[in-house]
Amino acid sequence: MDNTLRWIITGLFAVSFVAYGYFLVAQRHCWTDAVSHLLHLAMSAVMILMAWGIGMSLPTIAAMICFLLAGVWFFSIAGRAAGHDGGRLTNYYYAVMMAAMAWMFVAMNGAPAARSDHANGDMADMPDMADMPDMPGMAGSGTHMSAAEAAPGWVTIVNWIATLGFAAVAVYWGYRWITRTSPIPAAQLGYAQTVTQTFTAAGTALMFAELV
Repeated sequence: MDNTLRWIITGLFAVSFVAYGYFLVAQRHCWTDAVSHLLHLAMSAVMILMAWGIGMSLPTIAAMICFLLAGVWFFSIAGRAAGHDGGRLTNYYYAVMMAAMAWMFVAMNGAPAARSDHANGDMADMPDMADMPDMPGMAGSGTHMSAAEAAPGWVTIVNWIATLGFAAVAVYWGYRWITRTSPIPAAQLGYAQTVTQTFTAAGTALMFAELV
């Protein structure tokens, strides 16, 4: 990943992290909101770590289970949320986002079984890398292979769907952010949440774009 993109993603999720920290304090009297904000805080922190490759040191299965449990949490509270204020739909979206994070973690740490089968079959016939002459354009690249090059086709399709989906969500929240006015102080928290959702969706779309 290019360092410029890393800093963009870091900035987007840093805003998200700070915002959800504020929401946690502002809505501390409601324990369900507090849990939700803590999950968003954790997700923002992990996404920053993943952008810099640090998050890859976390156990894949453990991280995947944590994100899936977070998705179950949002799915469960969506069923109890009021439908007229959009809370139900928003929480279903959060559940999908957490599931997408679980998928991203698996994809960035090595795509599903088809990758290893493909690699084992193809690399067995390859000559030793140490015996190969230097090739133009290979300097500094090491043995790194992008997810798009190593992953099977269906994995790439899933990543494309996630990229385009979160990009569309970012546009949707961004439109609501630009067109929404909050002259009443009580409405400013909802406005801040719309801004945060825009940044989070954009950062997620950029992360998935790196996998395709």
